[in-house]
Amino acid sequence: MKKQIFALILAVLCLCAAALAEGGSGVLVIENPSRPAASEAPAGTSRPEAPEDEGEPPPVPTETPRPEPAGEPAAKPAQPDAAETAPPDEESLLRLHQISIGCADAYLLTVGDTVVLVDCGSDTTAPISVAYRNYPLLEYLEGTGIDHVDVHFVTHWHNDHDYNVNVLGELYGTDETVVYGPSAELYRELRPLKAGTYRQLRDGDRLTIGPLDVLCVGPAYAEDIQGDRNPDSLNFIVTYGKVRIMFTGDATEYTVARRWGEEIRNIDIFSFPHHGLQPIVVQPYVYRIINPRLILIPSKVKGAVRDFAVNKVYIGRDAVYLSARDGHMLVTTDGDRIWYAEGVEPGTFPLGEPLPPRSE
Repeated sequence: MKKQIFALILAVLCLCAAALAEGGSGVLVIENPSRPAASEAPAGTSRPEAPEDEGEPPPVPTETPRPEPAGEPAAKPAQPDAAETAPPDEESLLRLHQISIGCADAYLLTVGDTVVLVDCGSDTTAPISVAYRNYPLLEYLEGTGIDHVDVHFVTHWHNDHDYNVNVLGELYGTDETVVYGPSAELYRELRPLKAGTYRQLRDGDRLTIGPLDVLCVGPAYAEDIQGDRNPDSLNFIVTYGKVRIMFTGDATEYTVARRWGEEIRNIDIFSFPHHGLQPIVVQPYVYRIINPRLILIPSKVKGAVRDFAVNKVYIGRDAVYLSARDGHMLVTTDGDRIWYAEGVEPGTFPLGEPLPPRSE
């Protein structure tokens, strides 16, 4: 028994000596595995750091990406050119009036002191000798303040186009007024002319009227023409600056496209022939060449022409469509920009809405 005690003491001494040799504190702590570890370490000892909890691993730090260097600043929306938004010069304006007088053509063009009439007929069937007074026409012209007419174009000799030639000649004609028509001789119902002189307008004729250029593009035949049939209607283009206006009377022949294809291509303003009534007397392929931006139809009759005028089969796109069903129409241009107004009261000159640019 003594030997066993001695061996135990010797083993303890050996352990202590080994601890001192390793530079320890000389204190050996032996925890009893049967109880929880002490909450605090004994004095003079450093408490080991608690191990990290098991479970979700700590989030891995992520590097915030550096912003890409700013490129060129976004371009600002293009501002309209000052010339596009500047109010038009009153003296430079060409005004085209489509005067609502029923199923009949009546146009007035004014720019500066230049005054031009186109047709100005009446929707009456009474003979010209009866001198039926077309009061809507006369009141409108009086309201514009014109005091003379330089040129009066008559597309052909039908009442709804020529009825008021002498009435307007008495009111506004001068010795210098020229009446142009399709035939070599003035229509018999209008003889003698009350004011000015009469001249025939022929295919290919070019005129200068103040700042306006005029080119006659039909009909192609002019020999012995009487001017009293729809196909006899004069077709002519009035050009002011970059803007072109085409007048047609009651018909546009296919020869117009064959002979004058480039001149009639992409017309800005088109007076649709025959008041938009059936039969429509402009062929589809001719109309596609004309390809107007603005269509004027002097008629109060709603018919197939509306579908014809905007149908993509004929024109390839939707065109702006206006007619005298909306009252007197006023188209204004400075030779570049175009505006249009409807329901215009006589004696007023509203600028109206800008005509959209041509869509390709």
